[in-house]
Amino acid sequence: MNGEQITAFLQAHWEWVTLIMGIVSVVGSILNWNWMCDPTGKPDSHRYGRGSRRAIFFLLGIVLIVTSIMSWVL
Repeated sequence: MNGEQITAFLQAHWEWVTLIMGIVSVVGSILNWNWMCDPTGKPDSHRYGRGSRRAIFFLLGIVLIVTSIMSWVL
């Protein structure tokens, strides 16, 4: 696939993409995945700890899931 095909696919199916990204974000924050929640070596590691990052990713996932579902309903 080239870039135009990928862009066309994402524009046609953005609801599914946001739903999958939201589910991965929520599951990752609940299961405390290292690649997602570990602040070590990140640029803003002094601002947010592991628990804060888990809460942020959980809320982000909820927003993505709700946005995806609302696009289907409306």
